[in-house]
Amino acid sequence: MKKYTILLIAIILIASVSLSAQSFKVIVNNTNSVSSLAKTEVSNYLLKKRTKWSNGTDVIAVDLGTKSSARATFSKDILGKTVAQVRAYWQQSVFSGKDTPPREMESDNAVLEFVKANHGAIGYVSANANTDGVKVISVK
Repeated sequence: MKKYTILLIAIILIASVSLSAQSFKVIVNNTNSVSSLAKTEVSNYLLKKRTKWSNGTDVIAVDLGTKSSARATFSKDILGKTVAQVRAYWQQSVFSGKDTPPREMESDNAVLEFVKANHGAIGYVSANANTDGVKVISVK
C-alpha cells in the first residue's frame, strides 16, 4: 500500500509541474532572431526594465487581460508575482511617472495579431493557442 501511495504522489507532482510549465507560450514577432530567453530576461521585457532587443529594436510588451488563467500562471512563473502584485507594480510606476504598463489584450488572438504586426513585440498566449505567424520561444 505504501508503495502505491508514493507512486500516486509522484504522478500527481509530475502532472502538476507539467500543467504549470505548459499553460502558456512566450511569443515574439517572426522577424526576431531570439529563440530562447532566461526567465529574468522575459520578466525584464514585460516589466519594461529592459526596453531594447540586442539589435537595438524597441521592445513592445503585450499582456493578456487580468481574468486570463494564462496571465495568472505567467505572472507567477515568470514575474514571480500574482496578477494583483503586478497591477500594484504598474500603479506605482504610473503614479511616480516612470512608465506605463504594457497594453492588455483580452484574448490570445488579439495578442497574436499584435505580435504579428509589431517587429519588437513580445507577449504570451495560452498553451493551446494556434501560434502560426509568430515565433514561440523557449524560456529557461
